[in-house]
Amino acid sequence: MNNDMITINKLFEESVGKYGENTMMLEKTGTEYEPTSFNNIQKKVHNFAAGLMVLGVEKGDRIALLSEGRNDWVVGELGILFAGAVSVPLSVKLGDASEIKFRLDHSGSKMIIVSGNQARKLSILKTQVPSLQKIILLDEQEDYHEKEILFTEVQQKGEDYLKENKPVFEERWKGVKGSDYANICYTSGTTADPKGIILSHRNYTANVEQSLTLFNVPSWYTSLIILPWDHSFAHTVGLYTLIKCGAPIASVQNGKTPMESLKNIPVNIKEVKPVFLLSVPALAKNFRKNIEKGIGKRGYCSKTL
Repeated sequence: MNNDMITINKLFEESVGKYGENTMMLEKTGTEYEPTSFNNIQKKVHNFAAGLMVLGVEKGDRIALLSEGRNDWVVGELGILFAGAVSVPLSVKLGDASEIKFRLDHSGSKMIIVSGNQARKLSILKTQVPSLQKIILLDEQEDYHEKEILFTEVQQKGEDYLKENKPVFEERWKGVKGSDYANICYTSGTTADPKGIILSHRNYTANVEQSLTLFNVPSWYTSLIILPWDHSFAHTVGLYTLIKCGAPIASVQNGKTPMESLKNIPVNIKEVKPVFLLSVPALAKNFRKNIEKGIGKRGYCSKTL
């Protein structure tokens, strides 16, 4: 196949065709994890993408995404890509409004999708970013700014739109090419202004193909994504590689604070029982430290053979 025909959109659609009834996402918002199939996620993605089109999103527009890992993170990004737009995933570790403003201004983001926990960070930015037309809220609020709209409302607009305009939508997502931009990912900006790293659809799909030459992922493998989802490693090897293979993606249960979410990780590992986990050296070192600390508390023991 021509490389320019290989896109994240087509990767996802092919997986839906192969694994439609398989669990794609596992999310815990109550007392236990609930599964959502590839088919159901596809419907949500199509509705959201069409809803973005109703809101005026054109091919190549930038849309930022600021949220903890959850089902709607994937629906949001795939919806952006199916609308022919470019996702600008932002780190939830950004605490200063000026850091977010720089990235929105620099990328020229037309909209931003944001979770309830992160929405407060935008409170002073609603009128300070000239390019920002809409703030799409994943969670309900007590009151709304004129620029704000609920994620579910955008999906409903899309569902209504698709009843009469499905061919237009099909033309939009199928018209995306492998060389088209998929993401603008920002560096941390610790030494200078953050740099926006542009990644194409083919950048991602090629990395997925390469990762699978090193590590086979059967469709029954489950992984709990414990790294931030905007992280390039978690993003590529976690989300898109598992989607390619029809394997379930579980998210960490979100708490009201980052520390509460962090404390949920060991509990969620026991609940999900992931076949493998993605980590980075600092996190792996912390795991080892805690394991050794636990062993040390138990003390030495001897066993008579």
